[in-house]
Amino acid sequence: MAIQPFFGKEERTESEIRLSKGPVLSLKWTDWIWKAFLLDGSDRDHPASNVFRPKVGLDIPGLKFPTTIVAVGGFDPLQDRQRSYYEELKRSGKEVKMVEYPNAIHAFYAFPMLTESSLVIEDMKDFMEKQLA
Repeated sequence: MAIQPFFGKEERTESEIRLSKGPVLSLKWTDWIWKAFLLDGSDRDHPASNVFRPKVGLDIPGLKFPTTIVAVGGFDPLQDRQRSYYEELKRSGKEVKMVEYPNAIHAFYAFPMLTESSLVIEDMKDFMEKQLA
C-alpha cells in the first residue's frame, strides 16, 4: 500500500507549484526533507527520491513487485508524483490500483476527524481482503 508516497525530482510539478504552501506539507518543507535525508551532494534526482529516472539501472518490468494500491490526495503537493508513480508501475506491467481523495491534504489519514481518514482505512481494508482472497 502506497498511501501518498513521497517522491521528488529536481523539476517541479504543477501540483508542487500550485500547492507550494500546503497546510501540512509545503515545498520549502519537502526541499528540507530531501536535503536532510539524501546523501551529501545529491539532489532530488537521486534514485532514492526519483525511482523512475532514466538510467537508474533498475529493470522495473523485470522486478517481482506485489499488487499495489496508491492513495492520492487532491490537496497534496506531491499528487502529480504519486499519479506518475501509479502510471509508471502500470506501464511496467505491474498490478496497481489508484484511489483518489479529492478533498484530502497530505497525511490526511493521521487526522481522524477528516472524513477521508476513515475512507482510506476502509479502502485499504478492502484492498487487503481482496489480496488474501
